[in-house]
Amino acid sequence: MTKLMSKTLAAAALAASLGFASTQASAAFLDFTVDEGSVPGAGANMFTADKLNGAYAEKITFDGLGGFSTTAYATMGQVLSNDGTTDISATTQLGTGVYKMYAIFSSSGNVAPSGPGFAFTGASGSFSLYIDPSNDTTFTLGADGTVLPTVTDAAADDYLIASTATLTSANGFLLTGVGGFFDLVFDDFLLTAAGSAYFVDPNPFHMRTNVDGDFDNFAVSGTQTVTGDVSAVFIPEPGSLALLGVAMAGLGASLRRRK
Repeated sequence: MTKLMSKTLAAAALAASLGFASTQASAAFLDFTVDEGSVPGAGANMFTADKLNGAYAEKITFDGLGGFSTTAYATMGQVLSNDGTTDISATTQLGTGVYKMYAIFSSSGNVAPSGPGFAFTGASGSFSLYIDPSNDTTFTLGADGTVLPTVTDAAADDYLIASTATLTSANGFLLTGVGGFFDLVFDDFLLTAAGSAYFVDPNPFHMRTNVDGDFDNFAVSGTQTVTGDVSAVFIPEPGSLALLGVAMAGLGASLRRRK
């Protein structure tokens, strides 16, 4: 058994035993419909999918007094259907790079020793989703987890399509010597007028975003830089958004970067 598989299975077993298993596993993927013709410069095209995939990077800082702060950016570029099993990116302008979708998000809370590791509890957070029609925006992480990423929009044409600052639940766990996971749940996930023109079904729009990645153990101190994968799926609860995974807890450097 590989090191990564051993760590993944151990973390999954721990998550299940603590009752923090991913909510994605317990909910069916729901279809959503996008009107890409609403994006300036994009051609007329509509697609129906049930999952978006991408990648993200974050900074997390521990204050040495039991608190943590994390900020991150993510880009979405892969489009899937059939419960996330069929890649339809080639039939979309998002998946072929005509334009870009990205998110800026943050969270802060407390961390404390718990059994064989550390428990994380979030107290506040925010999530904002944008469209970049020219696909030319770049990002730079802040100096630490209290500073939002710098967004450089060369064409000055990016626009907000959805946001929330209502964090209702945030829990995570780091198993010392193995790795860990994190689960954030947001309510009041609201589309802008431009967002409603882009996501045309379901109405009202509601989404869950699952963040996951390969991770290793780390010292709960100082400032860490983490990269990972991000996916977004719909859930039945209107206005609910969940961020799941190790990276929003800053749970160590990605194993992927070490290969």
